[in-house]
Parts: sequence; structure tokens; C-alpha cells
Amino acid sequence: MVRGVASALALAVAAVGASTARAACDDLLPAASATGTVRDITTRDLVRLRDVGEPDVTDVATSPYALSPDGRSLAFVITRGDPVSNSVCSALVSIPAHGDGRPRILDRGGSPPVFAGNFRGLFIATGFPDQITPLWSPDGRSIAWRKLVDGVAQLARTAVDGSGATQVTHGPVDVVDFAWTPDRAAIVYTARASQVAAERAIDREGETGWRYDARTVPNISWRPNPWVRDLPIGVFRVELATGTAREATAAEQALVVPPPAPDRPFDLAAESGSGARAWTEPVSPHPIAEHRLWAADSRGRKTACRLAGCTGRISRIFWDRRSIIFLTRAGWRGEDVVLYRWVPGSNRLTTILRTSDSLSGCIQARADLICGRENASAPRRIVAIDLRTGRDRLIFDPNPEFAQVRLGRVERLRFSNDRGLPSWGDLVLPPGYDGKARLPLIIVTYHSRGFLRGGTGDEYPIFPLAAKGFAVLSFERPPEVAVSVPGLTSWDGVLTELQRDWAERRSVQSALMTGIDTAVATGKIDPARIGITGLSDGASIVEFALVNSKRFAAAAMSTCCDDRLTSLVLGGEAWGGENRRSGYPRSVDNDRAYWTPISLSVNARAITTPILFQLADREAHLALESYGALREAGKPVEMHVYPQEFHNKVQPIHRLAVYDRNIDWFAFWLRGYEDPVPEKRAQYERWERFRAAPIVVGP
Repeated sequence: MVRGVASALALAVAAVGASTARAACDDLLPAASATGTVRDITTRDLVRLRDVGEPDVTDVATSPYALSPDGRSLAFVITRGDPVSNSVCSALVSIPAHGDGRPRILDRGGSPPVFAGNFRGLFIATGFPDQITPLWSPDGRSIAWRKLVDGVAQLARTAVDGSGATQVTHGPVDVVDFAWTPDRAAIVYTARASQVAAERAIDREGETGWRYDARTVPNISWRPNPWVRDLPIGVFRVELATGTAREATAAEQALVVPPPAPDRPFDLAAESGSGARAWTEPVSPHPIAEHRLWAADSRGRKTACRLAGCTGRISRIFWDRRSIIFLTRAGWRGEDVVLYRWVPGSNRLTTILRTSDSLSGCIQARADLICGRENASAPRRIVAIDLRTGRDRLIFDPNPEFAQVRLGRVERLRFSNDRGLPSWGDLVLPPGYDGKARLPLIIVTYHSRGFLRGGTGDEYPIFPLAAKGFAVLSFERPPEVAVSVPGLTSWDGVLTELQRDWAERRSVQSALMTGIDTAVATGKIDPARIGITGLSDGASIVEFALVNSKRFAAAAMSTCCDDRLTSLVLGGEAWGGENRRSGYPRSVDNDRAYWTPISLSVNARAITTPILFQLADREAHLALESYGALREAGKPVEMHVYPQEFHNKVQPIHRLAVYDRNIDWFAFWLRGYEDPVPEKRAQYERWERFRAAPIVVGP
């Protein structure tokens, strides 16, 4: 996750030949209509999926959509990966907001900028694609957007009439945010200009040896990271006519960095044209508390909405004349999205829309909301939702080819754990399944919202697995146990409750076991052929499940592991210190009893499940403690490491390889199937030796 001025991923993608990358961008926009015969989905279909906005469904307040000043056109950035060239293409696109015209590419780019931010006080690049929101000029003739140029996120300005694009900034560090000046003559932007000096200071320190301290995250790199406190956000103005830049005045800074307002404690807020305001506030000091909707008129008189639907997980707020429109979650584990209307001061809440589809990135467009809309078996489309009727109309479908792709049937299974916390699983069955055979089951963790790609981290291709004869349970984990613990006022307190006697892991394990029982009770699952997968928290779910259950015939993990040295030493002092504060024992104590419920290394002799590790190089050595113990114990374990990757693997060639090897692994162990292509012969010879070796279980 570490980078200097440019991310390693951006440099790796930039190294691909320009002509090859251009060829991969020819179909960045879909054809006018989908053609071809209906066929089963493949892993390549998922890798080539076009994205607008963040691939995962989130409730973040930002949006990838930008409406023109006259409300007639919509702009957004579309991306698509190509595993042949191992490149990611992106483009700035405009389309009529009423859905009555074709999209046009106004400017092209490559891999999108990666998000960098504050992690335990350190400034670290995560590898996750950053949210890119274009911004129209006040006259609607130009659009500005952030794009990578030689590995740095720069500003580009593009003419809406298609006459061309120009690079606006040429700085050595990423542009973070920006705004047009009202006269359209300049753009005000933010950047961490001091990052250059901080990185140079780290370089100079390296000449005499970097001092190992909390700045270093050794699983990523031995190079120390700068502290966020040493990288203040600077605000600058760049003249569009000349390209000259200077520090912004206080008035100009307010365009992009609004002054803090003590009566608006949260980012989720909206203001009407008359000066009335709406916002949310937590109902208690608990860090995971639900939020309640509030409003204030133009004279500042406040009103709280005390109706039941006004308290919960509210994600968007808008004004529609005198009424407030807001999005929130409702139903079993928040599985539904509800669009409500409330007139401040009234005792009535009107439901405009309630749907099990996921809505993301919603922005207001007069009498409509423009949102990304998707569900378990339909990739994201851009729609306009009528605020009077709740009906939607299509603006743009980035992936119309999916109309020709056959997907498995999806059934929602609802269940609770032993604490009464709700959870669910989406059971995906093979296309054409007749309900007779008992199927091998793959568990994919740990959220199941929106289009089902490959679970959290997108490495376990759900529909392609179903097309290969597996049932897949896409598992939505229950809420954190700390939700029901009263009196908590800090995140440190929350972490302590999660770790107390492995309470969080036990809670999730209980929900997982109940979910498996629910799937088996359908009569469609073979309980002797169950596999389990996971990345990040999902990997922790896998570890705890393997140690505390014998139900799993195969496992695959994308990160690893919760373990003695891993959690306290190998991940660096900042992470280790946080873990000790939340209740982990010190590594010097070698407290094997504490780690027995979850550690693969402590339980290596008892583990019988074959495990496949597919890890990013920036995290791989966190697995060595567990992998080494499993190897010493003679257990069937294999590890593959992918270069220049972060927590989530984003290079298209790697995503395709991860998808395909995971399918091969589970087909081998759960179905006894080997792909006959000659290139995989060595792989199966290794796995056959695993299968032939006697399983020894020791104390």
C-alpha cells in the first residue's frame, strides 16, 4: 500500500505498451444493443465488467455522477479491465440525463487514481480505486476530472462539445479535491504539497538506514510512511488561461474546503434554496449508534423527526421544496433500501420506494434521483427514480451483454445466530438445476449486497462457480456484537468488546453455521462437500471456522492470518499496538491458550482441510507463520503470491488467474474434477500428491 509520489500499480499499468492499451479501450462503451446467443457466464465476463463508481455497494456520501447546470446531461467516469494487456481503461463520458441518447466519450485515461489516506495516523495508499466525480463548469461548456498522468492524479479539463481536453495541473503530488471559480477562469484544488519534502526526508534517512518504528508497515515495505500530521492539505488556484498556480486566498479556499460549522457535526447534510437545513445526528455517544434525521428552518429552529423510519442507517438526504427526501436501510439486517419523504413538523412519513435492490451514489435531478441500481443477478445500471411515484427509467446500462449471459437462480435465506443477531445468505444454484442432485457448496464471505461478483474482495466468482456445478452461499455477516453493548463511547472500547473472548468471531461463526444448516435443510446441498473462502474479515471467518469445525472439505484464503507474531509483530508497531490495546496478549508471553480458538499455526497439527492461499505481495509475509506451521505438519497447503498488488488485487490478469485457480481448487477437492488443459498438469500433480498423502492429526 506504500507509494512515494506515484503508486506502484499505476507505474505497472503505465508500462503496458500504448498501442496494446488503446486496443483494449476500443469497447469501453458497449454496443447500442446486445447480440449473440445465450450462454453461461465465464470468469472473463466478470473481469471485463464495466464499472461506474466503486465496484462494491457502499453508503459513502460521495457520488460518481455529475449533473450539468441545465440538468440535461450527466457525466461520469467508466472503467474496464483487460486481462490480455493487463491494463485498465477509463473514460470521461456524458449522456443525456433523460436517457434518450447515446453516451459520448469526452476524454480517455488509464487506471484510475488509488485512494490514499489516514491509517493509524500514517499516510498510506490503499490500492483501492478512488471515487472519481467529474465537475461541470458553471456555464456547462467544460468538465474537469481527476486522471492519472505518469502515476500522479492530475486535473484535466474537457470541452463538452468534443473539441478536446487539456491537462490543467502538473504538480508532483495527487490532486485530492477541486472546485471551479464562479467566473470559470480558474480551478481551486487541494493537494498535500508537503508530501514531496516528506518523501525526500525519508529518502535521506535511508542513506544511513531507516529507523524501525511505528512509521513502518513491514508487510508492505521497509520504507517508512509519512505521518498524516506532517502532510497538511494545501489549497491552490490554477489559472486556466496560463496554467500558473498559486496558494488560494481564504475566500477561494472556502470553495473547496467549507469552513467548519459546530451545529453540523456530520457530513451527511443538505440545504434547501430557502436556507432550511437537514442533517443526521447519532442517538447516543455509542460509536455504532444509529442516526436520527433533524431539520432546521431558515431561522434556525430545529426539529427532530421522531418517527420510526427517521432513525437508522441513513445514507442520503435531499430537499424537494418543503419536504426532505432521504435514503435509509430497513428490514432483515437492513436488506431493503427505502426512499422516504418527510415534511418537517409533520407526523407523517411517506414511502416513495422500498426495494431489495441496492442504490448507490444517488444525486438529485429536479424531480428525480439519479442512482446506480443493481441486484444479486443484475450488474449496476444508471437510472432516474421519480420522486413522486418511485418508478425508475433507464439512463445507461454499462453492461447490456449480460442480457445474453445465463446466471444461476438466487434464493435469499434468512437466519439468526445464537445472540439473536440477524444475518442472511444468498444461495446461488447452477443454471438449469433441476433440484434433484445434492450439490457441493462454496461459502463466499462476508457481504452480499448488490450484484454478486466474488464476495468481499471479489476473488471467488460466484456465478461462474455456479455454472461449474456448485451451489454458492454468499454470506452476509451479522452486525458487530458491540452494537448491543451499552455505554461504549470510543472505538477503542468497541475493539475491546469485539476481542473479548473472541466474541466477534464466535458471533459470526454461529451465524455461519446456522446459515449452512439452513442451506442444507433445503435438500439441495451435500453436507460432506462444503468449501469456504474469504479475504480480510472473511479470512478471519475462514480461520475460525477451520479451527472450530470439521465441516469444510476445502478452503481458499486471500489474506492470512490472525496469529501470534502476525498480529503483534509482523504487521508493524502501529497495528500491533492497536491489537494489544484491544486485548491481545503480548507476543513475548507466547500465550498459545489465548490463540487456540483461531490460530492456524497453533492448531496446525489438527487442521485437516486443504487450504489455498492466493495473496498480494504486500501482505504475503503475514501468512508465513501459519503457512510454515501447516507445511511442517505435513498438511495440504499451497500459496501463490501476486506482484505489485494491494489488499484487493486489481490487476486484470491477476484477477482472472485468481478466479480460475479458485474454481480449479474447489472442483478438484469437492467434485474430483481436473481441467484437462496441458498447462495445468503440473498443478494437478501437486494436488494429487496432497490427496494421496495420509492426513496425520496430532496433539
